Amino acid sequence: MKKQPLLWSFIYLVLLLLSFTPFVLITISLMMIPIVILYVKLDLKRFIVHHVVILLAVYFVSFMFGVSLLGTVAAILTLFFLIPSVVIGKMYQKRAAARSVLTAGVVAMLAQLLLLLLILTLSGVHVIDEMRAYMKNSMETLPAELKSMVPADLLDQILQVMTQLLPLYLIGFSLYYTVITHWLARKFLVRSGEPLPGLKPAKDWMLPRSLIWYYLIALILSYIYVDPDNSMIFMILLNIMPLMMFAFTVQAFGFLFFIAAQRGWSTKVPKTISVIGVLVLILIPFLMQLVSLLGLFDVAFPIRDRFKKAS
Repeated sequence: MKKQPLLWSFIYLVLLLLSFTPFVLITISLMMIPIVILYVKLDLKRFIVHHVVILLAVYFVSFMFGVSLLGTVAAILTLFFLIPSVVIGKMYQKRAAARSVLTAGVVAMLAQLLLLLLILTLSGVHVIDEMRAYMKNSMETLPAELKSMVPADLLDQILQVMTQLLPLYLIGFSLYYTVITHWLARKFLVRSGEPLPGLKPAKDWMLPRSLIWYYLIALILSYIYVDPDNSMIFMILLNIMPLMMFAFTVQAFGFLFFIAAQRGWSTKVPKTISVIGVLVLILIPFLMQLVSLLGLFDVAFPIRDRFKKAS
């Protein structure tokens, strides 16, 4: 048990060092996991000591290879992921429900991102303008044949809509890191003897029925406010509708798991459904609209009751 913090400190060190390699997307995705585990396993003083030693080790390695700037970048990464990791670790220490852990993690990450945007704005860096300029420069790199197919005014509208999706990007970013961290960190902590509650089985997932009315209101308003230039409501709807669609898509997977359980299929079937479903949605994103309708009907109508009576 005493060796576990040392092991996770070493893993954290390796992740920081690998963040400057082509494996950066993987290491960044896993960065919060060792921090959460160290916070749960150690008292505050030892947690701080481990953190300081890890940063010193990163500085030492980067200095040995003549790239001491990487040590500073590693320190910034550590500081960025520290607060949401501590929030999740604190919730684990309280043995909070998994849903509460996820909510706290998403809110902490989102609040930190908003604070970062505020600091950048006060420093004279306009993030939305920078995003628009970056996307426009990326469009300029496309072949001339493709650029000629898109009128200039339509391209400007596309860029404007993409920049208005910034809140959705921030929420998606926060949700991604929190879900990955909770999923893996909890598994490791449970195996090490920490009795942490998990989420309900997927077959029992059910969104509140009131969400149907919110969705219908948003859907109606989306047909009224169609001007991306002068409407704050348009921007709100632009970000809310994909979130609701995602929520109903998750509900649809829960419904499929429910059917698998009712039919008495093997435990491998739900896993197969989830893997195939995620791959299909990644490869064919527009199918999410159809899948989300299944989740919408599952929430709106007593479909599950009929399956229970039939079985």
